Amino acid sequence: MSRLQRIFKAPDTSPHRANWMSGLLFLGFAFCVIQLIVIQVFQSSTLASEGERVRTAVSEIGAKRGEILDVNGVVLADSVQAYHIAVNQKAITTYEHKDDNGNVVGRGPAEAAKQLSSLLGISQAELGGMMLGDSTYVYLKKNVDAVTYREIRKLDITGIEWEAVFDRTYPNGNTAGPIVGAVNAEGDGVSGLEAYFNNFLQGTSGEEAYEISPNGAVMPGGKKVTKEPQDGGSVRTTLHADLQHLVQDALDARVRKHNADWGVVVISDVSTGRILVLADSGSTTPNPSKPQSVMGVQAPYEPGSVGKVLTMASALEKGTTTPTTAYSVPYSISPADAGGPISDYHEHGTEMMTTTGILTQSSNVGTIEVGEQVGDRDRYDFMTKMGLNQVTGIELAGESQGIMRDFDAIRGRDRYTMMFGQSYAITAIQQNQFIQAIGNRGVMIAPRIIDSTTDSKGRTEKTVSPQPKQVMSADRSKELITMMESVVMDKQGTGQLAKVEGYRVAVKTGTADIKVNGADAVVSNTAGLVPAESPRLAISVVLYNPRVAGLSSDAAAPLWSEVTTEAVRNLGIPASTESAQLYPTTP
Repeated sequence: MSRLQRIFKAPDTSPHRANWMSGLLFLGFAFCVIQLIVIQVFQSSTLASEGERVRTAVSEIGAKRGEILDVNGVVLADSVQAYHIAVNQKAITTYEHKDDNGNVVGRGPAEAAKQLSSLLGISQAELGGMMLGDSTYVYLKKNVDAVTYREIRKLDITGIEWEAVFDRTYPNGNTAGPIVGAVNAEGDGVSGLEAYFNNFLQGTSGEEAYEISPNGAVMPGGKKVTKEPQDGGSVRTTLHADLQHLVQDALDARVRKHNADWGVVVISDVSTGRILVLADSGSTTPNPSKPQSVMGVQAPYEPGSVGKVLTMASALEKGTTTPTTAYSVPYSISPADAGGPISDYHEHGTEMMTTTGILTQSSNVGTIEVGEQVGDRDRYDFMTKMGLNQVTGIELAGESQGIMRDFDAIRGRDRYTMMFGQSYAITAIQQNQFIQAIGNRGVMIAPRIIDSTTDSKGRTEKTVSPQPKQVMSADRSKELITMMESVVMDKQGTGQLAKVEGYRVAVKTGTADIKVNGADAVVSNTAGLVPAESPRLAISVVLYNPRVAGLSSDAAAPLWSEVTTEAVRNLGIPASTESAQLYPTTP
């Protein structure tokens, strides 16, 4: 056969070729059927979900942050409903504003800006400019109130969208501001109780899913799925908001008067350890950009002569002295290992004083005489037993344990100065804790500032205090309280300006010499109990680095009197009806 014949050869019509073609067609058909089965049966849910995802938008529904309250339910921190208003710049180009007759009276961003300008408080020109572009979500204004939000919704403007949020508010302003703490823009607590209880207060956000058109606009009547948020729980403190506010004002005035760096006042319930007031000078309304420290918990200071209470307590408890034991007290002593003389504040000749007299006149030399009758190790252990060099466990972040050397590192002059409240540092909350224990017949109860918590389902859980500890005998604590009464009532007492009209009080003042930026300075300090015959309140006041009239008798003692007077009135504590039976201050 020639080449030409081979090219134009008739098609093969043999049965074999027909079968081969039929097989190919069958395989193709079978493949299509299998693909349809795979798509419609095995991949249907996956593909449907993918399609739904592409045309579905999901937005978060914020949970309402829980309240922070005072003990009587006064709101210190709350969250109010607010809305962020946004624009879909693509969708709003299709907007048509129609009158009641269906006639178009305006279109697009310009008309939307005209309608929204007064509601949002933004000029038409500026608002119109914000609506131009290719973005599907641009914020126009955040934290719009609910009334304005409802007015915006009534307008039904295509392309205008919103999201519900909660704005943190502080109805009582700066009252307990550092304790309450602040919340940042992300809704996280950054200080105070807002940080300590952040997860509990925060709650769990929900979700809202809805169908959108290709240009990103929400489809009217489209599928919408909502997962409801779970609101945060609330926290009830032990604070008394009214008294806290009054004390803050008094403290601020005293800090200004004496030109101090800062000041703190702590008031606690003697029988429970609950904190009724924890005031910091200069408190402001919580602000996440300016978080405030709770100085009464975080800032250690040398207590000065308030520390003599611990020396006296250790000697009374050990049985090495009594309130009336007599001592010969010179103005100055020079122990061989002290590196120089140790003197009293006021010069005097050698005097005979009782233990009570030494505390009343706040004699450094006399306190050393009392303290040396107790072994160094026993005295150190007693200070630790009274809560020094350890945190109290109060429900606030950043608590300091204070500063105190290990026993083996104490030597030389520090051995003596520690007896009268120097060479170690404590916080105001630690100081008030050991004053509370003395007032509570020697039973220490760790301070607490939380009364209860209530979760989103309304279940309330009361705070359980740690186990009380007997740190001093009831009889010795009663003797010490009577000794402290003389500090106020005796004509030579250092705490005469701490008197409270109508009430017996047991007080100790203290002025510690310190250095601030290399310069000489003092800490003015006073702590005590009211009423002395049956203590209800333990109160501490501290003024750090007062530059004007900084002695405790001139600064902290009058402040103690002022805030104690406010406290007994505010809390309705009855005046004293029994006369004091004081110990003699001289043999």
